[in-house]
Amino acid sequence: MKKKFYIFAALCLINCTVLAQDKNNIDQEFDLLKAPISPASNLLGFSQSDIDKPTDVSAFMASLQTATNSFSQLPSNYAIDIAPFWLFKKESLEDITTKGLGISRGKKVLKETLVLSFAVKNTDTISNNFNPTSTYAALGFRFSIYRGKYDKTTNDKLTTITKLQKTKLAYMKIKHDEVYDKLDYEIKNDSQQRENLYKGYNYNDQSPKNKFYLETLEKKADSLSSIIEEKIEKQLESKKMLEKLKNVNVTDNQKLIDEEERAKQSEMIDDEITKIAKEFQISRVNFTWDIAGGISSEFRNKNFNNSKVYNSGIWTTLGYTWEKSGSLLGLVRYLYNPDKIFALENQVNNIDNVSTLDTGVRYIIGKSQSKFNCSVEVIYRSVLSPNTIDSSWRLMLNADYAILKNQKLTFSFGRNYDGTTTKDGNLIAALGFVVGFGNER
Repeated sequence: MKKKFYIFAALCLINCTVLAQDKNNIDQEFDLLKAPISPASNLLGFSQSDIDKPTDVSAFMASLQTATNSFSQLPSNYAIDIAPFWLFKKESLEDITTKGLGISRGKKVLKETLVLSFAVKNTDTISNNFNPTSTYAALGFRFSIYRGKYDKTTNDKLTTITKLQKTKLAYMKIKHDEVYDKLDYEIKNDSQQRENLYKGYNYNDQSPKNKFYLETLEKKADSLSSIIEEKIEKQLESKKMLEKLKNVNVTDNQKLIDEEERAKQSEMIDDEITKIAKEFQISRVNFTWDIAGGISSEFRNKNFNNSKVYNSGIWTTLGYTWEKSGSLLGLVRYLYNPDKIFALENQVNNIDNVSTLDTGVRYIIGKSQSKFNCSVEVIYRSVLSPNTIDSSWRLMLNADYAILKNQKLTFSFGRNYDGTTTKDGNLIAALGFVVGFGNER
């Protein structure tokens, strides 16, 4: 029986979205959706930009796109990107601090920036690049070797959050110290009471009255044993928490604050952190370096059992970001195209196994903390296989605007490599919507 690939992809999108939304209820989120990054959609030719700017990633990101037709048709291109480190991270005290997130390189950066990308493309008779009876799917990856440093605004807000967190952790340590000591006293007191229950009891008296009295004492002892066990469990929980808080420093002034005042101040700290987080954007500047790649397949007649490799590739993006004057990015990308390649305008190349090398630059206009960014991108595609086909090029103008936190509207317009889809035969226009989930830090 034939299985429709787009049905499967839609179900995956729905399930992943529900998972991500459930996870969002845990903590206050940061706005991390600085720029759409989807290596899989790069391979299928419907990404907003081929040259992506490295950013801190969402745990889960979904994007929908429609192209041309006056934007009157339903979205036909879908992409899902997940960051395994953030999506499946364990909850711990380290997750609520900012320590380590400012590191620009190293093994931890590789894990935190790794993105696994999935994309699906459906087309119509307008496009000459893809077979309208087929569905195309791609798998990709991306990670940062250098992810840049926090800009001044990010550093200032993180410093404020760190100070607030240290104060709250100190209050937590004081509270658990008090709870541990109080439970320790109560456990010893209850144990002594249980031991004293049988003092003076005459075990030689076998009268019914004395036996009934013994049963009463045993019930009281069992009740005290249950209470003691519950308090021991609570004491062990406090001990574990104190072990996690062993490096937290507590000042003498903080120790003098009474429990009611500490609870009030802890609530105020939570409110202040939430207020900062609502407007907070993690932005990075200076040098960045990304590696990405992937592979795509064509599913003929939208059938899993009838497929072939469409293309595959690997690429790197290097760039530099300034706080006030935007970003300059460069791309080097190798693509392997079995069976055919679309490097000529409106023509399908029938030469098998052709490899290409893309080189290009992109300049993004916009401050590091800006909600609106626009860019211009130019890429030259050279053919590595001699005596085959001519080279081609791509010129794109891109714009994106953060309409809400972790929600971005994108627009791209320009000339694609194959030069298809609109009236004059060499322009492409696309409108997209991107949403990110699971951005607690």
